[in-house]
Amino acid sequence: VAAASNSWGLPALFERMVTLASTITIVETRANPKKRSLEDGQQPSKWRIRLGDRAKGIRNPIREIMDTIAGKENPSKTLVSLAQGDPTCYPHLRPSAEMVTAVSHAVSSGQNNGYQPSQGNARCRTAVAAFFNTPGRPTLQAKDVFMTLGCSEALSHCIAALAAPGSNLLLPRPGFPLYQVLCDYHGVEVRYYDLLPDKGWQCNIGDIAKLVDDNTCGLLINNPSNPCGTVFPREHLAEVLNAAAELGLPVIADEVYAGMSFSRPFVSCAEASPRVPILSVCALSKRWLAPGWRIGWITVHDADGAFADAGVPETLLKLCQVSLGPSAPLQAAVPEILTLAPNGCPWHVRVLEALEASAKCCVRRCKAIPGLEVAAEPEGSMYLMVGLQPGVLDINTDDVRFAGKLLEEESVAVLPGQCFCAPGFFRVVFAAPVEVLDEAWDRIEVFCRRHAVKP
Repeated sequence: VAAASNSWGLPALFERMVTLASTITIVETRANPKKRSLEDGQQPSKWRIRLGDRAKGIRNPIREIMDTIAGKENPSKTLVSLAQGDPTCYPHLRPSAEMVTAVSHAVSSGQNNGYQPSQGNARCRTAVAAFFNTPGRPTLQAKDVFMTLGCSEALSHCIAALAAPGSNLLLPRPGFPLYQVLCDYHGVEVRYYDLLPDKGWQCNIGDIAKLVDDNTCGLLINNPSNPCGTVFPREHLAEVLNAAAELGLPVIADEVYAGMSFSRPFVSCAEASPRVPILSVCALSKRWLAPGWRIGWITVHDADGAFADAGVPETLLKLCQVSLGPSAPLQAAVPEILTLAPNGCPWHVRVLEALEASAKCCVRRCKAIPGLEVAAEPEGSMYLMVGLQPGVLDINTDDVRFAGKLLEEESVAVLPGQCFCAPGFFRVVFAAPVEVLDEAWDRIEVFCRRHAVKP
């Protein structure tokens, strides 16, 4: 082009390029009559639209089950939902004023409007690394942190990074249904190890070794638990991680409820054992009561360079390069948020006190209702699994029917245990204040007495 512009001059070059473009169009149109007809305003006989198999195959167990009962609440009673895992549905649980101020300043400063590095804002990642640094492990650095759009994307990235062809992943049962959704999407076979209700929903460690083969790519541990409300004791967690080490299994640790324990101290997987490579995921959504802010992260706790040698950090970075991470102002606010709302600050203590009072209310009320039982009292997060006793209610142990009839008659929403691979149970979210929970349990008690099997 430069040579032509020197010999022809720019006007002549432009005219030459227009002529060439017109010639190409004429030749292409003659070779492709369908293109000419479309340019004349006619519609194609068939649009070339097909669906991607992976997207088309997505199944959400909660939605599939709940869609069968949604919209059937009693119109004469106000709906009380004990189903939605959003801690901010009631005004007593809100981000602290300091957190909101930090975000507001990050937005109004005018300094955080541009793209961020794919892995995340360096100052933000440094703050996360410092907050989640673990004794007995190499010091976490900014390079070990990957910022994500909430904890869901963090989980997706971890599973995708380990999803070698033909691989399988060990998941807890009961467990959060998104785990299976993500495994299915990334082509990973799911194998379940059981949590034992009569052992406080602790892991059946004997299950794990039986499930492992050469294609097992990892073990997923959720602590504190959704849906069980369990907080694993340090000793039990160490046993589980020792089993993982002996089997050569890396761990994905879903620790989004870290710091949300009230009857037993939370211990992270990385803290419980230095021997296992761990991808830990967390977010501002639960512990900091800001699910709508959609900011999460992965912290890479390597062991003997296992992740580095396999290329896991580089793969996580490639995944982050697709979405480019959470919004810039929220990343900029994270260092102040972690500094101003640490574990044990007055705001955090008030949150835990409110959750513990609500948990105790649920346990007390549940134990007094015929046909219901608490397998293990919750120790953290904001969930309780309630068992249906066989032969006591006319619904028996059909958890889907129980949830549907409860909604239809009393306008109280709970999630059936089948959403979590736990038939015969239902999950209660105890994030509501005690007065709301009492109203809900009043209705549940009336319902259960109405449906009690007559002697």
